[in-house]
Amino acid sequence: MSVLWFVVIIGISISVHEFGHYLAARLQGVAVPVFSIGFGPPLVRLRAGGTEWRLAAIPLGGFALIEGMGGEPDAEPRGYARLGFWGKTAILLGGILMNLLLAWGLMGYVFSTQGVPQPDVRQAAILEVLPGSLAERVGLRPGDRVVAIDGRPLRRYTDLAGIKKRPGRHRLTVVRGHERVVLELDWRPEERQIGVRYGPRIVYRRLPFPSAFAYAVGFSVRLLPLMVKSFVAGIVGVLVGRPPADLVGPVGIVALTGQAARQGAVALAQLTATINLSLAVFNLLPIPGLDGGRLLLLVLGRVFGGRLTPEREALINLIGLAFVFLLLILVTFQDLARLLGGGP
Repeated sequence: MSVLWFVVIIGISISVHEFGHYLAARLQGVAVPVFSIGFGPPLVRLRAGGTEWRLAAIPLGGFALIEGMGGEPDAEPRGYARLGFWGKTAILLGGILMNLLLAWGLMGYVFSTQGVPQPDVRQAAILEVLPGSLAERVGLRPGDRVVAIDGRPLRRYTDLAGIKKRPGRHRLTVVRGHERVVLELDWRPEERQIGVRYGPRIVYRRLPFPSAFAYAVGFSVRLLPLMVKSFVAGIVGVLVGRPPADLVGPVGIVALTGQAARQGAVALAQLTATINLSLAVFNLLPIPGLDGGRLLLLVLGRVFGGRLTPEREALINLIGLAFVFLLLILVTFQDLARLLGGGP
């Protein structure tokens, strides 16, 4: 079931991306002879609107064959090749925009049904209790929320650490489920630590879908620099043999998909939104073969007044795609090593 959901999510995400290229091309009068959902031998063919629509045997993505974009030498520029700078830019960014729209729509669904997570800093949520610690001996449990110390409500969740500055007995008012309990804690400096990992309580505020969609846009914009930094660090780490532990490839995504499927529709929507947001950001990286790399070549040609021949541009993009596939293989090996217990 995990593999099935993985195929569905990846197939939808890449097909949506390619449909963005298709729309941007057709709106400018550029022909798209073939649009395929999946790769390999076609199982179903349908001709409509000047395009052959295919459903192919290998459902891991798809492609849009845009006229004049393949690097074929032509006496007369056709399709994509005849467009100006902004027309080509629109086609290159069309797929990225579609991934973003899908991600924002799914995030809006999550924020309108589950809610937007917000910290309540006036309560200390107990995340972990260390075995044999003072916290365990006095009866604190993961999931408890400390709301008052010695009868005084917390102003900030970090007030819990203030106990260590005041040796002696303290009363912790704790919310546990739907009831309040009072625990007695005798702090002595020789204990060194209370023995808990804690943070602010997280509450969820539901938003109407339009507000949730707008919040998703703002959230992704704030997240963008962190995602770019993470991608660059991941690529460098893979190349030098020290990949980040949180970097996952296809095998890792299959495992995450299985977990999300067991948790329900909201978790699957969150995962699909994350994948589409990641696809959009990754495709913006200036690596030849990706949309960002093609856009970089386009910008350089405009700035310096020259243009690569279609054959040379196709060769550069082919080398870039080979590099991307190499990264994919290396990350897959890391996934397998982690799965088999030999990785981080």
